[in-house]
Amino acid sequence: MKFYKAIDLSKIKVLSFDLDNTLYDCQSVLTKAENWFTTYLCDKYGLGGECVSYDYWAKIKSRILHENMRLEDDVTLLRAVSLVEAFKEKGIPLKGGLDEALSLVHTFIEHRSAGIVHKEVFSLLDKLKVKYPLVAVSNGNLDPSKLNINQYFEYDLRPQLDKLHRKPHSDLFNECAKIMKVKNDEILHIGDDPFTDVYGAVLANCKCVWLYKGYTGISPDEKHLKALPDIEINNILELSDLLL
Repeated sequence: MKFYKAIDLSKIKVLSFDLDNTLYDCQSVLTKAENWFTTYLCDKYGLGGECVSYDYWAKIKSRILHENMRLEDDVTLLRAVSLVEAFKEKGIPLKGGLDEALSLVHTFIEHRSAGIVHKEVFSLLDKLKVKYPLVAVSNGNLDPSKLNINQYFEYDLRPQLDKLHRKPHSDLFNECAKIMKVKNDEILHIGDDPFTDVYGAVLANCKCVWLYKGYTGISPDEKHLKALPDIEINNILELSDLLL
């Protein structure tokens, strides 16, 4: 555990948590889900060739995002719009259009949410919840109920198209302060990403604990820092010593 700034933890009134790669291993689950989804789409629609590689779908998604950066605030819609475009380019447009694509994406989200939260993390959340109100502040489309962590959070804040911009924009942190009726600097945000979580929290004048390299040690490291966190930890369970 490293302290980079003077911080009075007695003034913290709310804990906000990133979810993916902070409370569980998201990356391996996401990779498995994307590969499963690729096979599912090919089997369901009789696709072959370049379509059998997830890279094909990822490239179209990346292109769609660059053409319409507004979609970064809704990763579910981004993936759906990308599917519509991919099938259109293949000359077999989805009969149900965007609605059909959204249905496909929700099937993907079920698999993308099939992670495992270890019992030690559940125990930590149980104890933290007694002392602090907890709020989820995430850019992703994880379904927390699939991980049985939804009951720990009083609110689950996500970006909303044309309403709340994704981290590192301050919108979600400001919304957290608003609904919890606290000042921004009374929020302690815990997350793995040096840009979206650390830089975002600092921009919003929130306090920040950086989980160095994430839950499994594969998140971006200090080379990607644009601002210093208040505290750095190497294991999410260190929050027990820090806050309890």
